[in-house]
Amino acid sequence: MMNLKRKLLIYIVIILILVLTFMFIIKYKEKIIDIVVPFFIAIVIAYSLKPLVLKLETKNIPRSLSIIMIYFVLTSVIIATTIFIIPELIGNTKELMDKLPELTTKYQKLFNSYISNIQSSKWSPEIKGAILKEIQNGSNNVQDFIMRTLSKGLNTTMKAVTIFLDLTLSLIIAYYFIKDSRSFRDGFLSLVPRKWRNGLVNTGREVNEILSNFIQGQLFTALIVGILEAIGLFLINSKYPFILGLIGGIANIIPYFGPFLGCLPAVALALIESPIKALWTIVIFALVQQIDNAFISPKIIEGKLGLHPLTTILAVLIGGEFFGIIGMLISVPIFAIIKVILKRSVEAIV
Repeated sequence: MMNLKRKLLIYIVIILILVLTFMFIIKYKEKIIDIVVPFFIAIVIAYSLKPLVLKLETKNIPRSLSIIMIYFVLTSVIIATTIFIIPELIGNTKELMDKLPELTTKYQKLFNSYISNIQSSKWSPEIKGAILKEIQNGSNNVQDFIMRTLSKGLNTTMKAVTIFLDLTLSLIIAYYFIKDSRSFRDGFLSLVPRKWRNGLVNTGREVNEILSNFIQGQLFTALIVGILEAIGLFLINSKYPFILGLIGGIANIIPYFGPFLGCLPAVALALIESPIKALWTIVIFALVQQIDNAFISPKIIEGKLGLHPLTTILAVLIGGEFFGIIGMLISVPIFAIIKVILKRSVEAIV
């Protein structure tokens, strides 16, 4: 009986701590995001590069030198990309921006034709009114979304210097994450009572495995998916295949909803040219998604986070609601880590 009461008390305390932590994060989320972003990017960089650093270390190359060598190669690749690819990307983006008024006009005409067809139909006035009301609501939502997106895009452009500084800071933090990971671990464990150390080490290993599987797996999967989508769009002579493939690959990181979000820009642009082109675009994204589901994800990341599909969907919805796209990207590994910590905490205390 006492054991049951103790367990119940522990669960209540843990839930209260989680609720208070969540409320604190929501209240100060903008400040927290500003602080956390460089560390989040650093974690992604560290987990992406660490396998290569360990490989070089087996060749008797010191860890510090290995990191510097990789940074040098990455910098060279980024410079080469800037010289050869970025101008094309900027050209495509400029062309797209120049055509936005034309695209808007075409969609407006298409929208008006649908309205006219509904108004001239033989449906009852009640049905017409309900349909027109829903269309108007949907149109307003789309316009609001576009305006918010453009506003965020302009704000991001204005904050280019901040982004550059965050990235530079992230590279420095990632350097120390990789170089001194053992020192960080040993220093933290020295502050913990001996009887808890084994449990914390095991928890740390599980968290490390979750982050490693998620970051390395998702980045590799996104790269493959993005390349396949870009090739497919190029083969059907779609405009801006590189940009749209890049968007599709990045969006694919978001579980379940990402592929749908990633294909929307490509389908919208293809629909301007012709419904057939839009249909082929849908076919390409659907085909790539089937390849991903059948061959890529199962071999790279599926089932390695220990979350039920419903928990994954819930995590993405919560992350997207409170933190937008960034929340959707990071919510799944955070939920998996919380699950591991709670499980280990309860096992240790009870």
